[in-house]
Amino acid sequence: MKISNEKLYYLCNKYQWFTCGNNRQYELLFKLNKDGASLEKLATIIWICSTGYDEQYILEILKKECDI
Repeated sequence: MKISNEKLYYLCNKYQWFTCGNNRQYELLFKLNKDGASLEKLATIIWICSTGYDEQYILEILKKECDI
C-alpha cells in the first residue's frame, strides 16, 4: 500500500502530526515515502515526531487513506 506525499502532508496537518519534527526530518519523511517505505515505517516515524498519538492509531489512519 502506498500513500502520496500530498496526502501524507494533508494528514500531518489535519491531525497535527509531526509537530516535534524539524524541516529536515519532514523532508526525509517525504523522501522515504517517495522511495517506497512501508506504511508501518512511516507511522513509526510520524509517531516519534508527534505528541498525543498512538503509533497504531497513526497506522490505521494511513491505511484508511492510502492510495490502493
